[in-house]
Order: sequence, then C-alpha cells, then structure tokens
Amino acid sequence: MNQKCWPIAESPFNHFAWPENLSVGLVLDGVAIQGLGKQIYQWAGDQPVNAECLYMTTRWEAVADLSPWLVWLSGPGDPVLEGFLKQGPVLEQGYLLVSSTDRITATRWLRGHLQIETVSGCDELMRIAHPALAGLVIGDNLSRCPSGVVERLIVPDCISEQWHMLRMPDVQPDNTGNYFEKITPSPELNAAFEAFNRRKDALQLWNRLEEPVRQKLGGVQLKDAYPKLRKTLDDALGCGCGSLREVMQFLFASLPERANTDSSPQQAPPQDQG
Repeated sequence: MNQKCWPIAESPFNHFAWPENLSVGLVLDGVAIQGLGKQIYQWAGDQPVNAECLYMTTRWEAVADLSPWLVWLSGPGDPVLEGFLKQGPVLEQGYLLVSSTDRITATRWLRGHLQIETVSGCDELMRIAHPALAGLVIGDNLSRCPSGVVERLIVPDCISEQWHMLRMPDVQPDNTGNYFEKITPSPELNAAFEAFNRRKDALQLWNRLEEPVRQKLGGVQLKDAYPKLRKTLDDALGCGCGSLREVMQFLFASLPERANTDSSPQQAPPQDQG
C-alpha cells in the first residue's frame, strides 16, 4: 500500500490534481453529524447534489438517522466538499473515496461494508463512515479490494493532523472476487476493531485532561502527547483497569507529580469520539 500525507487544515486537492476520469465520493458519518441529510443539502445550497443515505433500502432503514451518506462530488470546488472541509476533517466526520468503477457498483460495494456477519445469519453494524475505521478495514486491505472499486482512500487523522492518502499497490494481485460477498470475522478484522476501539479510548481519555496534565504527557497538542498517552492507556489496560475512571486513576498515579488541575476521575464520562 502506498501512502501520502498533507496538512489536515487544507483541502487534499491543494496537493494533487482532481482525478478527472475517476469518481470521487465523500463518505460522511451520520453518527458524528446530527441531521446529516439536512446538512448535506444545506451545504449544497441551490446546486444539484448526488447524495445517498446508505441505510435506505436496507434492513437498517429504521435507524437511518444514524446512517452514513455517500456524496458523489462534481469537483474540488463542490459546495458539499467545501462545507465539509470547514470542520469535518479535524473532527473526523468523513473521508474521500476514489473509484474507477461506475458509481452504482461502488455504492453497492460500500453498502456491503455496513455490517459484519458475526455468526451465520446474525449481522452487526460497522461504523464504516468513520475515517479511522475505514482506514483500517478498507485502506489496509486495498490489495484485496475488487479491481477498481477503490483506487484511493483519503482519510483525515486528528492525531497526526494530516490527510493520509492510501493507494492501491503498484503491483496488484489478480483480484476478480465477488464485489458483494458478506464481511465475516477474521484475525485481521478483529485486530482492526481492537485498534479502532483502543484509539477511541485514547481520544476519550485525552478529552478529559486539562492542560497541565497534557503538558506532562508531552504537550498540549494531541500529536505531541499521543505516544505517551497511548502507552499509559495500554499499561493501564494491561494492569486490569476496566473502566475510564480506573484508567484515569492509573494515569494520575503514573505522573511524576500530580498536576494541580480540575481534571479528575470524578467528572462525568465524555461523549464518544469514535
């Protein structure tokens, strides 16, 4: 897998040309953006928009308020893309998908990644519109993706404060597998889910901390403090901490000097970031 990076504060299309002969889709997270369908059309204004709620026409239609949406973009100046870029990347509210297949096929393929069949006949939803999970489940497995359906995945990362473009390897295997086969558990998928959940826990922990504690972890910027933050979380879980409160207690006990701060394990739990 090839990878390139750019600052998250800028449009990725400031750094590489719009792929004129390919389709570019913006995948948006309905869990992260309240009233997502309405928001898309507000961004579009009086311009035409090609957008689809991915839970519609599926068994998950009853929870369509939380559905991811796929918006096919008209170009780097598309008003929906411009609206998203104002805050969506740093909040990890979506990502970009580049496909060389027709849009109907690509949409059907993405719908096939909405759920995982945990046991025969029993499906559970995956939060596939979250860029961190998509990067792990789709981006890290592009060589297994049916030819053309995903040429590139462009995901924002709030930790590194960068866009990451994941590309098909230069030498691709002959992959003519079923575009629409069910997603089932595997060691690779289980590892991806574990990594995503651990990252989510680290971000929840970070959101609880005041500046003095963040400084002791490496700096007030997440990208500077994250290595020590993540190691502390891993150590806490390895020592049997089973809740955010216990992890907070472990973190404070591990600091060289207890910070004089309002950050406290007694605070209410934070909102889910992942």
